[in-house]
Amino acid sequence: MELSAFDQRRIAVCLGGLAEFSQDPDADDNDHGTVICGASETRAHIFRRYADRYHRSEFRGARYKYYVREAQILVRMVQSHATFAVFPGDSRTRFPIPTLVKSRMIHDRDSPCVLLPLDRRRHWGDVRAVARHDIPFRDKADRLVWRGVTTGQFKPRDARSAYSSRFHVATLRTSRTDIDIGYSGIMQVDDTNSDIPLDALRARLRPPLDLSQQLQSRYLLSLEGNDVATGLKWMLFSNSAVLMPRPTCESWACEGELVAFEHYVPVKDDLSDIEEVFDWCLTHPDSCEEIAHNGKRYIEAFLDKPRETEILRRIISAYLSKAPYRLRFGPMERLLQALPRRSGMAVSI
Repeated sequence: MELSAFDQRRIAVCLGGLAEFSQDPDADDNDHGTVICGASETRAHIFRRYADRYHRSEFRGARYKYYVREAQILVRMVQSHATFAVFPGDSRTRFPIPTLVKSRMIHDRDSPCVLLPLDRRRHWGDVRAVARHDIPFRDKADRLVWRGVTTGQFKPRDARSAYSSRFHVATLRTSRTDIDIGYSGIMQVDDTNSDIPLDALRARLRPPLDLSQQLQSRYLLSLEGNDVATGLKWMLFSNSAVLMPRPTCESWACEGELVAFEHYVPVKDDLSDIEEVFDWCLTHPDSCEEIAHNGKRYIEAFLDKPRETEILRRIISAYLSKAPYRLRFGPMERLLQALPRRSGMAVSI
């Protein structure tokens, strides 16, 4: 299959600095939170190796199902008994060893962290729902909305760290009825890890808005949490214009390739210019409609399943050519791995 220039660019972005990786013999895999496993290895066998790190429930839930298992399915498309490393969760970490990740900091593109569409249903599942609920840009209300939970940094770890943009939602001071920004829930924060008291966060709680309700607005705000903004893909795919701070983290959607004023309208990280930027949007509806159109076209490039499969194969093949991992299995585990297993893409979109 012939791939476009954008497809080739995606492959390069997802592979990051893998081509320049050279193995450090002193590197300790276990210090980085990665799970090293075989593409056909059983869950029970993997868990026994990592029982001191993860509770059994985590290997019956999201960490295994949406990260380790999805990575296994994808890797088996290329090599059924390959060994690889995967980080099972949200990540802003720079791993020094070749690691399959859902997300990576944009400034870490020179690291050997390789992006794959892990936890795909959560991040891409709402994209197809947009077509059922969306309406034309001109039929939407001149309103800016955001709903999300309190994920991200609410207390910087050190002088080099910064508050999450979601932190600044609690500091917004606006009485405008056409700006509807608030938390849909309080989670992952308490009085020990937030520089804003919980009572102040609760004061910014707003009634939840489902996807169809948000799509009634011409303007949607997207804010990163623990890593990428989960809803950004469906927002870009909609007929609404996306406002957001410049992305710092990227995933399979290659958020670092998004261009301000082409795919989204930029706002400051601390949201201090949100009213000014929104006023610009209200006075430039034609420009914002074009930005919304460009965002939809950007996401459409990720929805061709045969093309996505070919891109995945090329990325995984390049990764496996550099992955330095080897595992030994006993007779029973080898027998279990020989049983037929599901292959193909982890989740259809």
